[in-house]
Amino acid sequence: MLALQSHAINRGDMTNDNTGQQNPWGQPAEPNPWGQPQPQPPQPGQQPVQPHEGQSTSPAAQQPNPHQGQPAAPQPTYPPQQPNAASQPSHPQATPAVPALPVQQPASPTAAPQFGQQSQPTPPGAHQGAASYPQQAPPVAGPSMGQPAGGAGYPPQPPTAAYPAGAPSTPPAPRKKKSLVPWIAGGTAVLLLGIGGAVAFGVGSSAHAPELEVKAYLDALKKGDVSGAFEVSDTKVEKTDLLLTKKAYADVDDRITRYTLGDVSVEGDTATVTASITQAGEKYDQEFTLVKQGKDAVFFDNWQLESPPLSSIAVGINAPDDAVVEVAGVDISELKKDDGVYTLRVLPGTYPIALGGESDWYSAEEVSASVVGFGVEAEAAEAPTLEIALTEEGTTAATDAVNAWLDACVASTDLAPAGCPFWATNSEGYELSNFTWTVTRPTFTIGEFADGTWPVSTDTDGSAQAGADARDPLTGATGPIATDSFPFDVDGYVEAFGEDGATFVYVP
Repeated sequence: MLALQSHAINRGDMTNDNTGQQNPWGQPAEPNPWGQPQPQPPQPGQQPVQPHEGQSTSPAAQQPNPHQGQPAAPQPTYPPQQPNAASQPSHPQATPAVPALPVQQPASPTAAPQFGQQSQPTPPGAHQGAASYPQQAPPVAGPSMGQPAGGAGYPPQPPTAAYPAGAPSTPPAPRKKKSLVPWIAGGTAVLLLGIGGAVAFGVGSSAHAPELEVKAYLDALKKGDVSGAFEVSDTKVEKTDLLLTKKAYADVDDRITRYTLGDVSVEGDTATVTASITQAGEKYDQEFTLVKQGKDAVFFDNWQLESPPLSSIAVGINAPDDAVVEVAGVDISELKKDDGVYTLRVLPGTYPIALGGESDWYSAEEVSASVVGFGVEAEAAEAPTLEIALTEEGTTAATDAVNAWLDACVASTDLAPAGCPFWATNSEGYELSNFTWTVTRPTFTIGEFADGTWPVSTDTDGSAQAGADARDPLTGATGPIATDSFPFDVDGYVEAFGEDGATFVYVP
């Protein structure tokens, strides 16, 4: 009894005749994943071959191979089995095998058997060069084992993948799945860079917002940092701006105490920022203007705060020319006055005005000039005035000056002493000797400083009488003579004080 054997079919040998044309019905079959030939089911009337322990179940393994190590000879092919039309048995019925001359296959003379490969014996009666019959498709593992083999009237079963005779079927290597980690990491990096760039751009834009310049300016003013505020606003200071210094602003009251930034509008290269400012218990809105000054880091606009319009204060002074006037502790006496009024540019606040230096003769009560906000122009007519008043010593000195002047007049031996309030005439032409003035002193008041002097006004007139010894040149008669008593005043002014006291000037 012939035993069925499995034969590996080379895909290149699948021809339908000896012309070498490709089998038109041959389709590639799934390779044996286990790399071993699959056994054929037993045919009717045939005893299945039982493998010994440790022996391969493939038919090739059960046959002794006398040509071990020799090149494998071509294997005969068998026609496909006919299916049973009545019923489809689980195993196809074997049909008498018609021996066919095998298709000659080139054998490598140096090929050595591989691990798991068995050399197949050459069936008796096989002759090379004979015409071959259509080859039987090798059994396919799995569900294909229960299907009838191809025969007449049926299309042949798809052949399995062709392998060299006796070579084990090598399962295809599983395709490695490409890892998504690099793509995810790359995408995450790009996303983080994008987010970081957006955040950096947002932070950069916020750091270059125009309102920040206004904030820096107002913060500096709150702290009294005048130079810092002017650096932000690019304010130009002149020599006459004696009060635009940190030292002067340190003595200023009612400065800006708080503020709130409001609306910000940008039109082209100009930005406008509104701030609500609290100063001296008052609230007011102030508008600040900024202009673009180039770019920072290519993308961000640089904003320059335009110098806010500065306010001014007017300071009136009613004091001698040599008096020292200080505003916020700064001597402004050297500045030019216009009708007795100084005008100075200032920042918001209240500025104290006081008499500087030391004087024993006069003093002044401190006054102040206030300005709320920016761009407020002072009115000279409303200027606070520093009023000079004589001290007690000054009043005494002024009174002494009037009395000293009058004493000098009384002591004169002239009929008309120069600069005195009284005089007499000698119309008769007498020769006079021992001439004297007899006076009753007037009362007077020294007024407040005005127009550079302290006025002296007479309260009660004095009286004066001139007397002398006379000789009539015509008759030679002699005797005392006197004038009638007549009133006089001491109106005038005290113009200055010095080391020797005050100086009085009579005004007839």
